Amino acid sequence: MNRYIIILSILLLGLTACKRQTMEERIQAEAQLFTQKNCPKQVDKFTVLDSCVFSIPKRTYYYNYTVKGDLDVDSLYTKDLHDAFREDLLSGIKGSIALKVCKDAGVTFCYRYYSDRSGKLLMLQKFTKKDYK
Repeated sequence: MNRYIIILSILLLGLTACKRQTMEERIQAEAQLFTQKNCPKQVDKFTVLDSCVFSIPKRTYYYNYTVKGDLDVDSLYTKDLHDAFREDLLSGIKGSIALKVCKDAGVTFCYRYYSDRSGKLLMLQKFTKKDYK
């Protein structure tokens, strides 16, 4: 009897020690690793990718950018510019093989662009599964 209790205890201990990461935890870890290795990353003359963050409770993948120079002007961010950015970003999501796991999981993608001068949010673009499927 004691032998069975010991074996059962070892099995339970082994199973709890082998806890697997959920898909969300893997996505979060990959976002953190990408940020540590690659950010800040100069995307172009005016844009810097500051970080990538995945929020498990919101199931949202955030791309945080800083805009500087000639593009760091509030008045530029009109509805027309928002619409043009939205189309380009959505096209990128739809065509991205690298985002396949996230897309298959129905993750929401959120792109945030902040002013280098003021820190103010200049533009936010959010894409749900309905948008990119």
